[in-house]
Amino acid sequence: MNKNENCVTAFNDMYDKYYKKVLSYFKKEFNIDEAEDLTQQTFLQLWSWAPNLQFTKNKKALIFHIAKNVRCDRYRQKAMMLDALSLADDFEISDCHSFTDEVDLKLSMQNVITQQDKQLLILTGQGYKSGEIGRMLGISSSAVRTRLQKLRGKIKDNVTDI
Repeated sequence: MNKNENCVTAFNDMYDKYYKKVLSYFKKEFNIDEAEDLTQQTFLQLWSWAPNLQFTKNKKALIFHIAKNVRCDRYRQKAMMLDALSLADDFEISDCHSFTDEVDLKLSMQNVITQQDKQLLILTGQGYKSGEIGRMLGISSSAVRTRLQKLRGKIKDNVTDI
């Protein structure tokens, strides 16, 4: 057997042995569809370890370490989506007493939120981390976080002024 065949064999052995266990791990906290997606993500990440699997002593610890990280990433992504949704909720007009107030607020929000702010909100809502957004926009991750914080303040100030 050559090196590639060893990698594939080691990966297939891990898949056969741990697929159901990893799926059960995710089913404790997620619905079946999401659990299957997360299980597949786990094994996709395991594939990057394939060349080293034959040298790994505790394969079970490795696969569940990857699964735990995938789980944390999913929760982080959900938290970011909820954060973006709460920002989007600031745009909802539920407290206005008349149609003209609603129009005034929408017009004033257009002046508050720039195209860059919209892009930042969209990327955040899609679950990208600040470092990833920073690389896409050509700024640092701390600049992304600072801009999001300032944007929240601008939105809150604008909404409460009306």
